[in-house]
Parts: sequence; C-alpha cells; structure tokens
Amino acid sequence: MINILKNLSLISLIGICFYLGTWQIDRGQDKLSIQRDFESQINTEYSDIKQLVDKPVRYKKLYATGIFDESFFLLDNIVFKRKAGYYVISPLIIGDKVLLVNRGWVDNHSRQKYPLIETPKSMVTIKGYVKYPMQLLELSSNNITKKKPYVIQNINTKQISKILNKDIYPFIINLNEENQYAYTYIPIKNKNNHLKHYMYAGQWFLFTIIGMFFLFILNRRKNGKS
Repeated sequence: MINILKNLSLISLIGICFYLGTWQIDRGQDKLSIQRDFESQINTEYSDIKQLVDKPVRYKKLYATGIFDESFFLLDNIVFKRKAGYYVISPLIIGDKVLLVNRGWVDNHSRQKYPLIETPKSMVTIKGYVKYPMQLLELSSNNITKKKPYVIQNINTKQISKILNKDIYPFIINLNEENQYAYTYIPIKNKNNHLKHYMYAGQWFLFTIIGMFFLFILNRRKNGKS
C-alpha cells in the first residue's frame, strides 16, 4: 500500500513538472511572438487610425485625432522603480467610437487620495503604438470601482464601453514618451524575454526526468524484493 502511494505521488509530481515545463514553453513562444511584432513595427511610419481595415498587430504605430473624455481610468497595481502606482487610461472620442489611450504611469502616494489627472479640453492629435489588454493579477473581486475616478484592475473593454455608452476599439494606444499629454513613460522591455521562459522550462523538464528516475529506482527495488 505504501509503495502504491509513493508511486502515485511521484507520478503526480512528474505530471505537474511536465505541465509546468510545457506551460513555460508556451509563455516563451508568446514572448517571442511579441518581440517579433515589435521588431517588425519599430521602423515603420505612423498610420491614421481611421484608415485601419484589419485588426492591427501589436506595436503598430498609429496616430489619432479626437477629444479626451473627462472620465479616466486608473489601472491599478503597476510597479515602476519599486513604487506602486497606476497607468492613466484616458478615453479619446473619435467620431462615434472611443480609443483607450495609456498616458503613462503616475505614483500612488496614498490610497485615500488619488493623483490629480489633467485632461485636455480641446481637440488633440496623439501618436503611439498598439497594445492589447492583458489579464493582470486581481487583488479584489471587483474589477472596477463604482465612483470616479474609476480604478480598474484589468482593462475590460466591455465594462468600459457600458460606462461610456460608446463602442470601443479592441486595443489601446500607448502614448509616445515625448507626447505632451503623457505622464511617466515606462520603457518597452521585449528583447530576449522569451529566453528566461525556455530556461525555466528546462528546469521543470529536468525535474521531470529526475522524478522518472526515482520512479524507476523505486519500482526496481520493489521488483528485486519480490
């Protein structure tokens, strides 16, 4: 009975290690795809968002003209230089649609007092690159607060569309560093990010092999005794 439990435990650990290894491989492939998108777009010219026909690739350079809505969203749990803060997400109204614009990072000085965000009143033209919302860690069951300023844990375009009562582009634009409406710019770090995931995958596969070795030894001893 004890040997059966040992076998089941080892098999479970082997399965978990193998799964984590394949998961890290998938993560590495995703990061490699992101890096390739970045490299393919870095030297291209800016395109008018109104001329888009298909869904743009990540990091495609776009410019857009519109008016910022007075509402804004603070994307929570963004750490920069070991400080907690927010990304400022401002809706840019372009005709009958809305483009979510990431204006950069601001410090979270206090949970009781939100940062003062200035919103331009006149027509503006912004330039930036395309990013698609990613699922971040949620520290609360509610993704978005009910009162202004709206604090969000993830960019959920459907929720924001309901609040603004307008259709929203399925991507966001990260403002360029030199843009006059931008706050603190966090540099892009894409180069060779995939390699660490392949390294982690190698470690998990090594643990898988070690687990299989111990499983072999355990059953070999069992067969020797019998």
